[in-house]
Amino acid sequence: MWIHSITLRNFKSYDHAAFSFPEPGEGKNIVLIGAQNGHGKTTLLEAVYLCLYDKDAISHLQRAGLNMQKNNYPEFLKSALYHEAESKYGRYTMSLEIEIRQNYREAKHGLRIRRNWYFSSDRNLIAGEHGSLVTAEILKNGQYELIDEKDIDKYTNAFALPFDYAPFFFFDGEKIVQTAQQSGTGLWLNTALKGLLGVTLLEKLRVSLKDYRSKCISEGATEKIQNDLREAEAKLQSAEATLQVCRDELAATQEQWQQAAEERERLTQQLGGGGDIRTSEELLRLREKLEKEMAEFEAKVKAAVKAMPLAFLPRESLKALQQQLEKEKNRLNHEAGKNQIAEKVDDFWNAFVSSEKVNQALGPVANMILGQPLMKEAVKDCWEDLFYPLPSECADKIEHNYLSVNAHAEIQNEINRLQGMPQDKIGMLLAENEKRAAERKKISAEIELLKGTNKDELVEQLKAVTEETEKFKERTGHLKSNESRQEKDFKRWQKEVEDLQDKISDSNPKLLKSRRAGEVDKVIIRLTEELLKKKVKEVGEAATRINRAIAHDERIDRIRVESDGRMGIFGKDGYESRVDLSAGQMQILIMALVSALAEVTRYRAPFIIDTPLARLDEGHREGLFKHWCNLEQQVILLSQDTEITPEVYYRLEPSVSRTYLVEAESLNSAGARSRISADVYFE
Repeated sequence: MWIHSITLRNFKSYDHAAFSFPEPGEGKNIVLIGAQNGHGKTTLLEAVYLCLYDKDAISHLQRAGLNMQKNNYPEFLKSALYHEAESKYGRYTMSLEIEIRQNYREAKHGLRIRRNWYFSSDRNLIAGEHGSLVTAEILKNGQYELIDEKDIDKYTNAFALPFDYAPFFFFDGEKIVQTAQQSGTGLWLNTALKGLLGVTLLEKLRVSLKDYRSKCISEGATEKIQNDLREAEAKLQSAEATLQVCRDELAATQEQWQQAAEERERLTQQLGGGGDIRTSEELLRLREKLEKEMAEFEAKVKAAVKAMPLAFLPRESLKALQQQLEKEKNRLNHEAGKNQIAEKVDDFWNAFVSSEKVNQALGPVANMILGQPLMKEAVKDCWEDLFYPLPSECADKIEHNYLSVNAHAEIQNEINRLQGMPQDKIGMLLAENEKRAAERKKISAEIELLKGTNKDELVEQLKAVTEETEKFKERTGHLKSNESRQEKDFKRWQKEVEDLQDKISDSNPKLLKSRRAGEVDKVIIRLTEELLKKKVKEVGEAATRINRAIAHDERIDRIRVESDGRMGIFGKDGYESRVDLSAGQMQILIMALVSALAEVTRYRAPFIIDTPLARLDEGHREGLFKHWCNLEQQVILLSQDTEITPEVYYRLEPSVSRTYLVEAESLNSAGARSRISADVYFE
């Protein structure tokens, strides 16, 4: 399956443009469309969504990483009408057309969809059925035949993609990473997995079942039972409202985070591009880290010097000393324990003398026997015998009686730390410290050099916006935790309502339909869980394989995806990694996950990727190119000249089947007109 052509009329910056693409094959599956920012490349991606999915496209544009300023369908269309569109018969027309082809049993089949939208003289979308027209044709035996409008969705699913799968194939490479990071990779993956499995349709069915069940109960239950249920539902609604407030606050904070991140990116570009963000943002922090390490090295040197006298002892003597100190420490601990309870001997004697049973046992001579000093001394001797002879692990003689218990332990620790002669150890530590000092000097020079340029103010702005970005990031984390708590509370009340509904249905034979609806709802929940469990392993394995092929480092050895969307990354040691990934590594990870999700759908649909290489270094770019070029399907890349430069294009050219260059000119209406040139790219 591949996109054969795309035609736009009066859509955003295009008054008229027609793209045509050859069938991918013979190692040429890449289509390269170059355009500067604001010249119309993202518009092409939006056109594909709108032409294929019409109103449904609006909900998926955000999932695909596209910024949605207008999330209302009529408002979006109104804003999309070309600024200088010409009216005809008192109305404006905007149209999109896409033609998709595929080979089946050695014959070419195709689907051509054309959508027209009509606007009044004041540029408002005409309401009702007169506001739009859709036509679709299917290619059979070399001829296109018109198909019934009600069958368009069926043919779209067969020839193109079900709309739930579209965000895995048509997306903004940079924005989708930001969306995943800011919403939480787990939430993004969970939503993606549900779209992959069609769970969203099952959730709509659950809503219908819930409404049906409520209707059955209201018609067949007693007033008292309905009151109990209404009270429980009121608590559920309150919990749901609280949860929604948390989600709204989280969404607002994520929006602020995104704005701050975009401002940081803008300042970074002014300072010289992606490499400088680490220079300007981390130099001071890195210098502080080096100074801390230098202090730690100095402490280690002092410890080595302290251990020096011990290190000059022969190894046999050192071992004997260690054994003697261990036994002396045990004896000191033994005797310290004895001394702690020595004062209890007199308490024991007094209790013994006062005991009624002792006096009864001794009879009339009790006072005489217990009053003799020899008897009290005998008891003390018996007490001493509890501690002697000494246990085998205690020293018979304290040779180092000038050391405390703590001193014994400290010397043993120094012995354990000794490795070779202290001169070697000190030399190694000093060499490490000297290396850190040289790095600190270099960083300090870079800081001074940066401050001495005209970028001083930008550096300060970058520091401030970086702090703001981190603040929003931290607040987002707190809000996500709060959202999680509120969601648990909501689910608790939700279960209570469901349990009450089951109880009501079970107690009244007339409510059999309600009970059955509840049972079906539980089956849907269970089915959803099993569907997710079945697919996450496959997604994780595919993502691992793709990430290994793309990434130029080996930091991530395995990716695991849980059924709730949570993701774990593991190193070669088999342990889950907690290290933060760089922006480039995160983008590669998300791109690998998107490719894995697309692969698991089993569709061989074309990829359309806007801004595919932002933030990536050369190694990662080469890995992505290799991955895309090895795919069987068509890959359409919408790129700026800073991503796929003429030099990069030269290396990619053997796999490129077609190129376009999109250039825009400004209009008096403050809009722009995009013009396309076939078989041309940035020079």
